[in-house]
Amino acid sequence: MNNQLRYANKGLGTLVLSLLVFVFSCKKGEKLPNAAPETALSIEAINLTGENRLNSTVNLTWFGTDIDGFVQYYEYKINNGEWTRTQTQDSTFLFRIDPDQDSTDIDFYVRAVDNEDTKDPSPAFLRVPLKNTPPIVTFEEASLPSDTTHLVITFRYTASDPDGSETLKQGFLRANNGDWQEIDLNQKLVSIMPSNTTLTGTGDASVYYGLSTTPAMTINGFLNGGDNVIQLKVTDIANAESAIDSADSIYVKPQIGDLLVVGGHNASISAQYENLVKTSYTNADFVNFAGNGGLNQPKFWEPTFSLMAGNYDKIFFHSDEANFSNPLTGADGKMLDFAAPVIQTLIDNNKKILVSTAFATGADLSTIGGILSIDSFSPSRGQAFFTNDSLAISQDATYPDLQPSNFLLAADPFYPSIDAEVFYNAQLTPSGGWTGPSTVAIRRRNTSNDVNLVLFTVELHKLGKLQVNQNQVISKILNEAFNW
Repeated sequence: MNNQLRYANKGLGTLVLSLLVFVFSCKKGEKLPNAAPETALSIEAINLTGENRLNSTVNLTWFGTDIDGFVQYYEYKINNGEWTRTQTQDSTFLFRIDPDQDSTDIDFYVRAVDNEDTKDPSPAFLRVPLKNTPPIVTFEEASLPSDTTHLVITFRYTASDPDGSETLKQGFLRANNGDWQEIDLNQKLVSIMPSNTTLTGTGDASVYYGLSTTPAMTINGFLNGGDNVIQLKVTDIANAESAIDSADSIYVKPQIGDLLVVGGHNASISAQYENLVKTSYTNADFVNFAGNGGLNQPKFWEPTFSLMAGNYDKIFFHSDEANFSNPLTGADGKMLDFAAPVIQTLIDNNKKILVSTAFATGADLSTIGGILSIDSFSPSRGQAFFTNDSLAISQDATYPDLQPSNFLLAADPFYPSIDAEVFYNAQLTPSGGWTGPSTVAIRRRNTSNDVNLVLFTVELHKLGKLQVNQNQVISKILNEAFNW
């Protein structure tokens, strides 16, 4: 077949002249027969070849005329298919290219139907030359972790096709030289974590979609305790395959212990906490989310931190009152605010949580207060000093008292929620007319009367004047209170 548009329209003038001749040849009073409508496409031909052919998404327009009535609707068909009725005079068509074919020609027909249901006997015709364009898939670079991560790799990606997103067919994922595994193209947030987080070497990894903590599939070839290159590719309905996109190599740290120590301090203070924990507990892993100016924190606290922390029985979260910006979203907040929803989930799942933190004056408790059993701070003016000759006195006789290493200008005593028990009260010195509570630490128990939350609002590393006592408190919490 040629590429010329075959118009049924012989020219409106010719049609009118023919009708006039017919009218005058009829006898007076004789009813004229209905004239068929005429149909035309807005373009006569698409003279494109080779690489200049159209992609599979094409917009076509048409119109019709009827000299003795009106066009009621239109019908179109593609190749040898069935006629399809439409009231419109244009449409965007997604033409299918047969699998494994690079190009094809589509025969498109359209005809008008008039008010007496007479159809144009010579439909308008257009041959549409098509060429398939391979789809595209790319990692969202900003969403990827830095060159090192603990257990979990989370990322977003985009997939598209110049022929239209509807032509995308399948997506595939692999780790290193593992097998390609099909993924759900509707899921654009993906996390990968070794199926056995404590087993180092090459093995399987679980793949999670969105915020789910239930794996959707498993891939092989993942290296726990080594460098991983994650790759993506997609195919379209013509089985054309995209170029493979590869993320930069990411080192994945394996799980060593059953305690995860999460740092929200600078490197030197985080090192103090690491030494404190190692003195009393040998089975711990350490991550410092405040490192590198806060760029080490998860870009997706959920699901990244949820998946990571869910592998541990105990979590020790230490931070100060500083605000951080999320490296992906730019959202500002206290690191505990970002972690709060995850901490609540961990507590709900019978994990044991130790938190050491500080709060700025006028801190907003709407996010974290209920989770940590803080009812409120004193509304009083002035400050509460905690001098280094005063004590934080334990309300549990089995725990020793604590003492600040240095003079603390502003402590953070608080009123506990009714579901908490006072753990430590501080001997505070009021200044500037301050009045308020003396509680600086609480414990909370689950329905089985097991301690599942301990909170200090005076940071534990500052309570080290009696170092033996400091070590004993941390040891008793991690090894005794959390030993259930």
